[in-house]
Amino acid sequence: MEVKCPKCSSRFNLPDNLAKDGVSLRCSICRHVFVLELAGKADQKTQKEAKQDLAGDSKLVLPEKKKSRKLFIILSILLFLLCLGGALAWQFYFSGSGEEPMLNDQELARKVKLLTMRNVRQYIVDNEKVGKVFVIEGKVVNEFPEPKELIAVEGAIYGSDKRVIATKKQRCGTQLSLFQLQVLSEKEMEAFLNNKIEILTNNINLKQGAEVPFMVLFYAPPENVAEFGVRIVDVRDVPVNPMEEKEKH
Repeated sequence: MEVKCPKCSSRFNLPDNLAKDGVSLRCSICRHVFVLELAGKADQKTQKEAKQDLAGDSKLVLPEKKKSRKLFIILSILLFLLCLGGALAWQFYFSGSGEEPMLNDQELARKVKLLTMRNVRQYIVDNEKVGKVFVIEGKVVNEFPEPKELIAVEGAIYGSDKRVIATKKQRCGTQLSLFQLQVLSEKEMEAFLNNKIEILTNNINLKQGAEVPFMVLFYAPPENVAEFGVRIVDVRDVPVNPMEEKEKH
């Protein structure tokens, strides 16, 4: 049979009567002495070692699987809490305890009397998807000594006969760039203007002197639009923090 020296890789023929498992051989080239292992037992040993290695690997992998599962559970819980917190915040700020009662003109004027508008303007933009867009934009400034939030405005466009063509209420806090007005679809623009995160970021806890932007859009307005108007139609007081109230007393 052919035998290979494990040290110098030299090959030589060994008579079959001497080819016994465990016999000691000496390489005629490098003089290295080694023990002959027949293929059958060597394969058995190799299979045994492979099983042992596989068992060892499985022991190492198990903790990693447990660690990954634990991390997944933690991340899932955090994501759930984040979504729940956002939903509760939105419901708290925008829903309150229910629908607010309708206010007459005098009550509304008293509610918003120290809110002023600044840099109000109107212009028309050519949009590649919806045609012309009539834009009303500006800023609302809080002149109340106490903070206010969730301010809303109502825009209106009038015809040459002074009659109202359309009105639209919009919560303050968001504005689009000129590029966005030119390329976004109507659905995309409305989604941007009513983005809850932006509104809750920019239209909450406005202290005295603070301002918040607004933008009202009318899509494909008729040719007879002659005038526009905008007024403040809603504002809310900032909820009192029980801890802060306790410290004051």
